[in-house]
Amino acid sequence: MKKVNVSTKQMGKFAGKWVAIDPVKDRIIAVGDTLKEIGHLVTRGIKDKTPDEKIPAAFKVPRADEGPYIL
Repeated sequence: MKKVNVSTKQMGKFAGKWVAIDPVKDRIIAVGDTLKEIGHLVTRGIKDKTPDEKIPAAFKVPRADEGPYIL
């Protein structure tokens, strides 16, 4: 995993990688080869009451020759 602070407008340079996106700032905050690498950033414990809209989201950026991923 690599922590970054990049605008989501530059998402294309992370093709084929998993990214964690901060929804409040609209920024990519981490990049990894697998979801497991960035998983601790996008999950929370059962007792954590942080609102969903403030939890970072995970997304796999498709390569240029691939269509969108459907999970």
